[in-house]
Amino acid sequence: MLNKPGLPASPVPGAVGLVALFLILACIPAATELLRYQREAIAHGELWRLFTAHFVHLNFSHALINSIGTFMLALVLTRELPARDWWMVTLTAPFVISAGLWFKQPEMLAYVGFSGVLHGLLYCAVIRLLPQAPVLAGVVLLALVGRQVWEQTGYYDPEYLRGLIHGRVMPDAHLFGAITGALWGLWSLWRDRQNLAKAGASGYSAGTGPTPDA
Repeated sequence: MLNKPGLPASPVPGAVGLVALFLILACIPAATELLRYQREAIAHGELWRLFTAHFVHLNFSHALINSIGTFMLALVLTRELPARDWWMVTLTAPFVISAGLWFKQPEMLAYVGFSGVLHGLLYCAVIRLLPQAPVLAGVVLLALVGRQVWEQTGYYDPEYLRGLIHGRVMPDAHLFGAITGALWGLWSLWRDRQNLAKAGASGYSAGTGPTPDA
C-alpha cells in the first residue's frame, strides 16, 4: 500500500524483509556459525559478527518468536515509528548491544538474536508517543523500565525459554537495546520539533502549502 502524501514511510515493508531474512537464515546452520557473536572470532578480527549476530538465531523457533514480534511491532506502531527511525534503531542497536556485551559480559562466548533490537524499537516508539498520549505512553514506559530492572535482578530466570529456543535469554542485550532505542527516540522528538519550527518559520503548513499570510 502506498503512503499518503505527507505521511512518513511505514516500517511494515522493512519488517517483512527482516522476517524473511530471519527465517531463511534459520534454515542455514552454516550461516549462524559464520554470523553469530563469537568472542574469540571477533578478537581475531571478524568484526562483522558485532552486527550480523543480531539477525541469526539459535533455532527456527527462536527466529519465529522474533519474527512475530518484529512484524507485530511494525504493524501496531506504524504511526509512532516511521521507517527512518525504525531503520536507524535497527542498524545502530546491534553495534551498541554487542559493545555492551563485550565489556559487561567478558565471560560470554557466543550470542545470537534480534530481541535486543526489538527492545530498542519498542522503547523508541513509546518515547515518540509521549507527546501525543502522555498517560498511555508513560504507563507503558514505566512497565518497560520495571521489567528491565527486574531482568537485572536475581529474581529473573533467563532459562525460562530454554526448552523452546535451546538457550538462555540475555537480559543485557535487552538492556543495551533499550538504551539505544530510548536515546534515538529522544533525539527523534527533538528532530521533529526542529523540523516543525523550520516549517512554521518558512510559512508553510504540513500538507497544505503556504499559509494565507505567506
